[in-house]
Amino acid sequence: MEKIKSYSFKNKRDETVVVRVAEVIDARQILELSRTVVAEDIYQLLTLKELDITVTSEENWITSHRDHPNRIILVAEIDDEIVGLLDFSNGNRDRTAHAGEFGMSMAKAFRGLGIGTRLLHTLIEWAKENHTIEKINLSVHSNNLRARALYERMGFAIEGIKKNEIKYEDGQYVDTVLMGRFV
Repeated sequence: MEKIKSYSFKNKRDETVVVRVAEVIDARQILELSRTVVAEDIYQLLTLKELDITVTSEENWITSHRDHPNRIILVAEIDDEIVGLLDFSNGNRDRTAHAGEFGMSMAKAFRGLGIGTRLLHTLIEWAKENHTIEKINLSVHSNNLRARALYERMGFAIEGIKKNEIKYEDGQYVDTVLMGRFV
C-alpha cells in the first residue's frame, strides 16, 4: 500500500508548503528540527541534554517507518526546509496493532499557520485507507492549549489524565492529557 502522495498547499502567510512522507535523506533536517523544538524547553517530554540522537539513528528510524505498513512519518517543508514533522506508530502486539500514537513537532516560526492541521488531516486520511489502523491516540501536556484545541477540532476526545505526570525544572507539575479518535 502506498503511504501518501506528496501535495502542496498555501499556508496562512501564502507560503507554499509541501507535505510528503519522510525520506532517509531528510534525517539531518529532521534531527535539526527536533533539536530546535526541544531547545525551546516547552511542551516537550525530552530535555536537550536527553536528546541523544545521531543522524544514523534518525536514518534508521525513518527506514523502520518507511518499511512498515502501519507506520508513517510526514514532513512539511517550505523552500526545501523541513518546518514540521508528524510520526505515527501502531502497537506492536496483535491486540494493539489496530491503534497507534502520533507525535508532532513544528518550528516556532511556523506554528498557527495551518500546517499542523494539514499534517494531522493527512494522517487521519492515511489511517482511513489503512486496513489495520482503527484508532489514533496522542498525549499532550495539559498546558499546551493551542495543541489541545487543534486535536479537539480534529475530532480527538479526552480519554484520560495522568496527574502531575510531567515535572519541569522549575518544580512545576503538569498533567498529561490522553486523547484519541477512531478513524
